[in-house]
Amino acid sequence: MTRARPAPDPQSETQARRLRETTCLQSELAELTLQADLEGLHRRVIEGVRSLLDSESAILVLAEDRNPGWLTYKTLDEQSGWAFQLQPDEGRGPVSDCLRSGNVINLEGSSVQINFDPSCTGETPIQARSLIAAPLKTSGVTLGAILAVNCSREHYSASDEELITALASTAASAMQTVRLIQEYRVSRADLEAGGWELLESHNFLRALFDHLPVSLYIIDADYQLVAVNQKRIAQMPAPVSAEALSGQVCYRALFNRDEPCIGCRAHETLAQGLITQREERRRNDREEVSDWEISSYPIRDDAGAVSQVMLFEQDVTEKRRLEAILVQSEKLAAVGQLAAGVAHEINNPLTAIIANAQILQRELPAGSDLQESVDLIARAGARAAQVVRNLLDFARKEEYRLRPTDINLTVERAVELVQHELLAHGIQLRLDLDPKLPTLLASPDHLQSVWLNLILNAIDSLEKTPGWISVSTRKKHREIQVVVADNGKGVPAEHIDRIFEPFYTTKSPGRGTGLGLSVSNRIVKQHGGHIQLESQPGQGSAFTVILSVP
Repeated sequence: MTRARPAPDPQSETQARRLRETTCLQSELAELTLQADLEGLHRRVIEGVRSLLDSESAILVLAEDRNPGWLTYKTLDEQSGWAFQLQPDEGRGPVSDCLRSGNVINLEGSSVQINFDPSCTGETPIQARSLIAAPLKTSGVTLGAILAVNCSREHYSASDEELITALASTAASAMQTVRLIQEYRVSRADLEAGGWELLESHNFLRALFDHLPVSLYIIDADYQLVAVNQKRIAQMPAPVSAEALSGQVCYRALFNRDEPCIGCRAHETLAQGLITQREERRRNDREEVSDWEISSYPIRDDAGAVSQVMLFEQDVTEKRRLEAILVQSEKLAAVGQLAAGVAHEINNPLTAIIANAQILQRELPAGSDLQESVDLIARAGARAAQVVRNLLDFARKEEYRLRPTDINLTVERAVELVQHELLAHGIQLRLDLDPKLPTLLASPDHLQSVWLNLILNAIDSLEKTPGWISVSTRKKHREIQVVVADNGKGVPAEHIDRIFEPFYTTKSPGRGTGLGLSVSNRIVKQHGGHIQLESQPGQGSAFTVILSVP
């Protein structure tokens, strides 16, 4: 019999597509920047925003340097031709708000109005249902804004805001660099006639050098710094000028070392003229770890010999994080296929085991010596079935049927399911439920599974006598908080950051799959909430589930 494979996760596919398109877009913008192709840069930014945010239209709004108070609107029509419109900045509306505040504006509904007509008639505005706008800002200068209009989904999400913010920052830096290159070219032509070429060229080259979006410095054959751009200077622990760094040994001035950095390949570039690349992991004063990609390029003198080395340092921490997310998505797809096979091959014999155990429970006399063994078989079968369900729930996108829910009632039902475990282990349960909690639009079955998992975890952590577990609910501001606390062994500090990872568990072999907290965390996030953990080894833990009240 042919078994249907589980459908791929649309969210993972969308995330993977966005990562690929974002990487491609960044590469194309970098190439257009080097070509100083401002028009091509504008076109690619509009196309990229429209594609990545699944929007009907994207509009580039540029501040007019020669006409302060006026804005140029640019977009691409259906034939991929340019549509322009020059308008005064009226000081109100989403575009003006974005430019004034420097923040992302995300609107939907009837309040979204844009007085811009791509056909350039100036009479019919775009019928906007949703809009997100991000400022094009770099080095304290606002060049304009980028707008995405009419999302193909219901509205633009928080992840869309993060994406358009990152794209706007990259685009603004590229546009400013292209402007500087173009200004430099114009200025150089003028300086050739005026005799000030050397001085002005130095100024523009320095500006271009400082505005490059990567850390850059140049060293000579003795590892002495010749030039350092502002991006690299900004990483210094204390403020320092480029002039103060000039002439100092790079590894001492930049890295506080007495010898060349481990893994440095600048000597290969000096000796052989090779272009090299390596990766390095760094830790700052706040113990934050970042990944860097370091490249070295030769600078040759008039005779062709390598006299200096240019070193590029690029922070690739976010890139590596996105790559890890993509790898995790691929793993989840494989887990989904595995889960389908496991469910088919294991659930059928488990059903027979549990059903026959229940029959034996009814047939055996109440005082039979075999009653305890049959009960153990039934509980073990139910636990195995729950492991399969957890695996399936984790690997697929579940349907959440939301309805008005009494949070206290879901807690009480979860407690009823573990009463036997509490009595068997001699654990005291402290229940403190706020009777004035408002109802919440939620999936009661999913939330009940969260409370059940947290209580079972608390039972497993109890090694003290007497042990206690506290379950309380309360309303704080516009939040409902459910707290499950215990006086168990607690969670070591080195494990706290990983407890919500799939398949990660601190329990002994055979006592946990590592899916309980991961599934619970995902359920809470699907309800727009989050989980906090406070724990002291040897003293206990407190998990707080926070759900927002509309």
